[in-house]
This record gives sequence, C-alpha cells and structure tokens, in this order.
Amino acid sequence: MSQILIDFKEQVLKNLANHGYPEKRISFPLEKMYEVADNKGLSFNKVLELLKEEGHDSELAVDKVIFFPVQAQPSEQDIIAQAQDAMANMSPEQLESIQEMILGMNPEDRDALLKKGKDLGLV
Repeated sequence: MSQILIDFKEQVLKNLANHGYPEKRISFPLEKMYEVADNKGLSFNKVLELLKEEGHDSELAVDKVIFFPVQAQPSEQDIIAQAQDAMANMSPEQLESIQEMILGMNPEDRDALLKKGKDLGLV
C-alpha cells in the first residue's frame, strides 16, 4: 500500500473527526472526493474499501458520500441475553400482558413463536 494512499485515508478520517464522526454520519461532496483522489493518482473507490476494512462504512448518494461506522451485528447469544435482562426487569403486570398477548395469538403464530424459542434454546 502506498504512502500516498495511507496519507489520503488518514486525511479523510481527520476531516470526518473534525465534523463529529463517528458520533454523527458525515457527508462530503462525492465529485470533489473523486477529484481529490484522482489528482493524487488514487482511486477513491480503493480508499472507500480501505476505510471499510478499518470499520468506516460509506454510502454513495447522487452528489455525496456519507460516512458512518460499521455496525457490529449482535450475536444470537447477545440477543438472548438482552431478552433475558429485559424480562428480568419487567413488572409482574408487564409479564402478564405479554402472556395474554401470546395466548391471544392465532395458533399458527403461537406455534411459530414457540418453535423459534425452541430453536434459540429458550424453551
């Protein structure tokens, strides 16, 4: 990887940080970004790929490129733990309401929910 590419990537990250990234999604003019990269003898698409590998995703719109952090996908265990935590913090009335909702489901939906619970090891 060339030093020019590394320097350009670092400059993009610095400019993003100056505008509130990663807390905010930041956009830059798309045509300008391609021009600057081209003037340095670089492919802006290669810069975007490199940034994505480092956890900085982007989306190309008609006239801008929007940067945002790559979202980590929660694991199945994380989802189960969150659900268990949520249920542990529910009041008896909330738990009863959920139970009534499940009992009020049509049989097909209730069976599908029960199957999903079994698949996840909850039931």
